[in-house]
Amino acid sequence: MINKSNYTLSFTVRASKMNKAGKAPIEVLIAVGDERTVFSTGKLVALENWNKDKQCVRGTNSEAVVLNEFLKSLRVRIYEEEIKLVKHGFAITAMLLRDALLNKVELIKEETILNVYKRHNEMQHKQIGCGISKGTYANSKHGLSLLEKFIQSKYNRDDMFLRELNRDFIEEYRIWLLSEHGLSQNGAVKYLSLLKKVVNRAVANNKIAFNPFASYKLERQEVSPDFLNEDELRRIINFNSPLPRLERTRDMFLFACYTGLSYIDVKTLKVEHLERDNQGRMWIKKKRVKTGVLARIPLLPNAKMLIDKYAGGDTLMPIYSDKDINLYLKDIAILCHIDKRITYHTARHTHATMMLTLGVDLYTVSKLLGHTNIQTTQIYAKLVDESKKKAIDLIPNIS
Repeated sequence: MINKSNYTLSFTVRASKMNKAGKAPIEVLIAVGDERTVFSTGKLVALENWNKDKQCVRGTNSEAVVLNEFLKSLRVRIYEEEIKLVKHGFAITAMLLRDALLNKVELIKEETILNVYKRHNEMQHKQIGCGISKGTYANSKHGLSLLEKFIQSKYNRDDMFLRELNRDFIEEYRIWLLSEHGLSQNGAVKYLSLLKKVVNRAVANNKIAFNPFASYKLERQEVSPDFLNEDELRRIINFNSPLPRLERTRDMFLFACYTGLSYIDVKTLKVEHLERDNQGRMWIKKKRVKTGVLARIPLLPNAKMLIDKYAGGDTLMPIYSDKDINLYLKDIAILCHIDKRITYHTARHTHATMMLTLGVDLYTVSKLLGHTNIQTTQIYAKLVDESKKKAIDLIPNIS
């Protein structure tokens, strides 16, 4: 809520500065308490045409109408500048209000955090389908909403200047995400990373001189992603059900295990993404929706059989919604006696660990998965190494 300042605004005509044509300048008088300031509107009026009581030009001719409309709009502009000043935490003075109207208050020109974030999201929205997924845009929208709530909750303000960002702000935001929204450390880092991206863009565009993230490290907790071992994967391969929804769910899950494609990449897979090389081998060549990185994946015979099985439909792979398929996978896990939380993304983890276990090098697996950096793939390498250690531990000691 913005409280209107106690100031008076009036228009006057300075007769002492009347020119040879009999016209005098119209001036603005602003008074805040005992402080007064007067400045010219840049407009002239004949003294006999000025209505001192109503502070307007007499008459209905075109000149009078134009001048009166100008004075009305000027009054509105002054009120709008007052709102800006109050929003930015200024105490209103007559001189400050005048300077704001004349665009002389530098701080008002400064960029704010939320405005920069909003422009970032607007640019993302325009790129949906061209390197930006709907999910990525939805995350950015939610990130903006969270930041708005944090600023309101912590500082009781509608926005903040970019220059006010510092290490303490970032750390307080992280703690707020953990305590007020129950996010995990990695969940909090996800939204801090979004803010960092926005701030980096502002730094690149010279909107802020110092990058507060330069001295702040975003630390993710190492999480071991779930994947299926050989025995568990075989149980799902051999799983049969009279229920069509479970059969199709099994097939869609196995297709991701064979290809390493994510849910959205399977959903958007089209015939034109299939190519045959000079040796006759079939490949999937598709840019990942999430990152835009080209994934080039050899089409294994089992994956080709699944494509053929569902040929002729509206989509290449008729996958259910992500909500439904994860629900059906939960049923399949129970029926297959797999004591793990299985989601569709588990198939991608399974594909990665399966490739590494078979001896495919880390760089190749990274390319197959369409990762933007090899560090992401190294998580799976650690899982495979740990799995090997456990297997060795099971071998009885030979005396």
